[in-house]
Amino acid sequence: PAIIVFDPQNPRMKEYKGIEYFPVDLSYRYELPLTRAPRPEKMVLMSTRGNQRDAELVGRFDFLVDQTPCGLEVSRLLEPGSGEENLSVFFTDATSGKETYKLGRYVDVRKLSNGKYLLDFNTAYNPACAFSDYYSCPVPPKTNALAVSIRAGERDSHYH
Repeated sequence: PAIIVFDPQNPRMKEYKGIEYFPVDLSYRYELPLTRAPRPEKMVLMSTRGNQRDAELVGRFDFLVDQTPCGLEVSRLLEPGSGEENLSVFFTDATSGKETYKLGRYVDVRKLSNGKYLLDFNTAYNPACAFSDYYSCPVPPKTNALAVSIRAGERDSHYH
């Protein structure tokens, strides 16, 4: 749970010019089977404020970016308001800290009617901590550091 307050008189509000995105690129949109963890496994994600965030390792996606094999862990935060189907991928890639937010980005994953899952990097977004130090955002696990560039989704806000 959180309370978000915007102060329209804050001088930083004048700096805000909106959110920038890479052009939509459907080559970064995947319909994938989820390789489930043999049994759901509790894990701890650290947050930007040094807190531990309980999560469940649900499984993993394996896919190609161009011809490079990649894999990402899929998790579910074990927090109020996070349902069984609220799956996320917290990741970094070769654009992190250059073209995209240095901490990394998030992608929400949804199950499709065919049993596969949609992993669409065009919907990748920056965590709230990209805009303010007052947020406590999950830090992507080291296992989700991609060596390739994912030039899709939200770019660095440059406002933090």
